Amino acid sequence: MDVPYEARLRDMLAGLLPLIEPSLRLIGTEYPLPNAHGTRGRVDILARDGHGSWVVIELKRSDSTSARALHEVTKYAELLQQELGLRKDRIRAMIVSTTWHELRVPVSNMARDWSHDLRGYQLTLDDNGVPVRADRVEFLEAAVPPQVSPHHFIYFYNSPEERAAGWNEILSTSAEAGAHDLLAADFRRISQKDLVVAPYGLYFAIGRLDPDEAPAWLDDNETDSYEETGGYPLEYSTLCHITRHVFAAGYDTARPGMLRHLAENPHWEIEGYRAAGEFKKRTSLDERDLFRDLNGDEGGIGEVLYTGSARTTDRGRWPAFREESRMCFAGNPDWERLVARWLDDISTDDVERDVMLHVYNPCDLIRSLIHGWPDKLSDLVPMVFGTALTQDGVNRTIHGSLYWDGIPHTNVADRVRLVYRGATHWQTHRLMDAAWVTDLDLLNLLGLRYVLIEQIGGNPLNISEAHELRLHFVQDADLCTLPIPCEGSQLRDAGWNGAYSLDTFLEKYSDQIDAMISTYRSGFHFGP
Repeated sequence: MDVPYEARLRDMLAGLLPLIEPSLRLIGTEYPLPNAHGTRGRVDILARDGHGSWVVIELKRSDSTSARALHEVTKYAELLQQELGLRKDRIRAMIVSTTWHELRVPVSNMARDWSHDLRGYQLTLDDNGVPVRADRVEFLEAAVPPQVSPHHFIYFYNSPEERAAGWNEILSTSAEAGAHDLLAADFRRISQKDLVVAPYGLYFAIGRLDPDEAPAWLDDNETDSYEETGGYPLEYSTLCHITRHVFAAGYDTARPGMLRHLAENPHWEIEGYRAAGEFKKRTSLDERDLFRDLNGDEGGIGEVLYTGSARTTDRGRWPAFREESRMCFAGNPDWERLVARWLDDISTDDVERDVMLHVYNPCDLIRSLIHGWPDKLSDLVPMVFGTALTQDGVNRTIHGSLYWDGIPHTNVADRVRLVYRGATHWQTHRLMDAAWVTDLDLLNLLGLRYVLIEQIGGNPLNISEAHELRLHFVQDADLCTLPIPCEGSQLRDAGWNGAYSLDTFLEKYSDQIDAMISTYRSGFHFGP
């Protein structure tokens, strides 16, 4: 049977619109749509539905015309809106075709992202070429790339062979929980080997699970809190199942963002990557891509470290960038609110800006001191650096850090002991992933606050060249901003005795901090 030419098929379908939707009524065929900008076209069939909306119907009889179909429905929807003065929500579009082999993928993609209602119909013809049925086409769901969850872990082994066997054991145990997607990195100790229990490490992350494939017993534990599971209860239960059944020479907890610290640590070296399940199919990715995936950069789950960028006018990327950066501020409500307000501010003044954020948010001052005091601390303390750059205009930059309120303390170690009784108590909180909670109490007792210093104009890398400086901080749940320099009375009203850098605080109490950190290190053989 030959398919009728589109013109004949169009005229027949125009009289049989109830095949598509019972309430459709014909406005016209080959409906002309000229406009003042020179764009013109003719809608195959223009109709109205039972709710009064206008319906653009494009008829196709060949797979080779899929690109043309998409072009025409988008053009006609825009022309209808302009020429008839219609609201966007009052315009719908339909693509009707006798074959959908090539149409289904591109039309599915467009239907997910287009603001208008878009539907597809498979047209069935009788032996005489007359339409007898119009079945709605089920569009394809968006492809979901494999992503790591926030649940990471590290095992240590005495040899590469033991590590390879350990990886196979992890895969077998995780498969019992229905978890087949795993991503891992091999690393080894290259110096000061006497300070570690075993020199060969395996850092791995659980991929996100399909709830339909997970066994019922995996979701039985109702006592796990949101803080423990991070919003991923199945993946958390999977990791618990692995750690209960897989053993090695040593182990350590991990979380998104920690892999970058491992890569930057001169005592360790990343040797390569391992993948299972959907991750294994991504053969075109290089090691940099695998590193970003495993570190949690692309998914925005790097609660410790995040680097990302977006343009304020990019409707697709900008909201995702905002959510990624918000995730990185978990456990740090002050910076979360302050940075969110800054991003709101720079995106609502109709100026297009290229925005970059680099965040390190460890939420564990003791850990930073143990691993960084005294010479490497600048790399391990909390920081935020953000730029909002324009092609021509005033650039804006934020520098986030801990600041001391200037109120003196008799003994810093005594204040720390109000939160952690000692090194073992702190280590317990860290292994339970609860140190970020007690860290807020510790900072409050020490008079340390998360602040942002914003510079407007000048070189983003040189605060001294700024045209204007501002201090942003949180006081009694309120977001506060003061000009820099500011009056002492303004700071005192905000509960400050002064605003001093973290370096000033550490220098003032260096002897006390040195003694305290030495005690913590000796208890766990942490090297400087």
